[in-house]
Amino acid sequence: MIVGVVDYTVGNIGSVLTALKRAGAVPVVVKGVEEAGRVDAVVLPGVGTYEAAYALARQFKEVVLEKPTLAICLGMQLLFESSEEGGGQGLGVFKDRVERIKARKVPNIGWRYTHVVKNSEIIAEGYYYYLHSYGVRWGENEAYTAYIKLEEKYVAAVERGHIIGVQFHPERSGRTGLELIKRFLAVAKR
Repeated sequence: MIVGVVDYTVGNIGSVLTALKRAGAVPVVVKGVEEAGRVDAVVLPGVGTYEAAYALARQFKEVVLEKPTLAICLGMQLLFESSEEGGGQGLGVFKDRVERIKARKVPNIGWRYTHVVKNSEIIAEGYYYYLHSYGVRWGENEAYTAYIKLEEKYVAAVERGHIIGVQFHPERSGRTGLELIKRFLAVAKR
């Protein structure tokens, strides 16, 4: 399976490429929509800032709506309508706004327990690695699959059809993260 990793040109995507390869995919770097048309699935990686990435990510909206997509950290945030971080419009796949998190320490860095509240073929409850200062506050939304508890609850995972978003970094979450990527690839192959 060929998986295109969108390069926002603002961060290192090497760990995502390595994790995809370890999970059995053939990862390729995608810098344009035309290249994305030739892949089986897409990853919106979690590198950079919303302000730096949203304009490029918006070019990929049709690709995200058509192909199996795994959006990681910043990638998940780009699936929402907008962000407090630098302004700009997201892809609007999910109706909510990204805001600065309320936590004892910001950024939220490290292993945190992720609570799953809905059945998911891809997201499993457990510890994942987080690195973020912004997030979406937990609320009633059928797409919200999992949450993390800081000073408030924040969305840890969203799912709608073939689009999966996670606030944590599966590529940095050891065996648990690698298994998540493998489950995403298995579902994407269907």
